[in-house]
Amino acid sequence: MPSAAAMQGSGVSYRHLVNEIRTAARMTAAELADLTGVKERQVQNWAAGSSRPADETRDRLVDVHYVIQQLSGIYLPEGVEIWLHGRNRGLDGERPIDLLRRGDFERVIREVESLNSGGM
Repeated sequence: MPSAAAMQGSGVSYRHLVNEIRTAARMTAAELADLTGVKERQVQNWAAGSSRPADETRDRLVDVHYVIQQLSGIYLPEGVEIWLHGRNRGLDGERPIDLLRRGDFERVIREVESLNSGGM
C-alpha cells in the first residue's frame, strides 16, 4: 500500500479516499464515521476537503480504503456492500463490517487479500 505522502504526490487526497470508499462500497458518511471512530460531520468535512484525518483516524481511513479498493477489484459496488455486511466463513461467521468497527482490520485485510488472490 502506498504511503500517504506518495498518494498525495500522485494527486490522491483524503477527500478522494472518502468519496471513493463511499461510492465503491455504497457506504454512508455515518457508516464511515463509525468505522473510523469519528462523528459523521467529520467525514463530511474530509469529503469536502475542509479538514484531514490524523493519527489513528487517518490509519483507519487508509485501511478502510485499502479493503474497499481490494474488494472493488473483485465485485461491483453492490457486491462490496454485500461482502462487508454478510457473514464470512473465513472470519468464523463474523461480518467484516463488525470486525472493522471493533478495529480488527488485520483479520479483514487478510481475508480480503486471500479472496483477491483466489483463496476461499
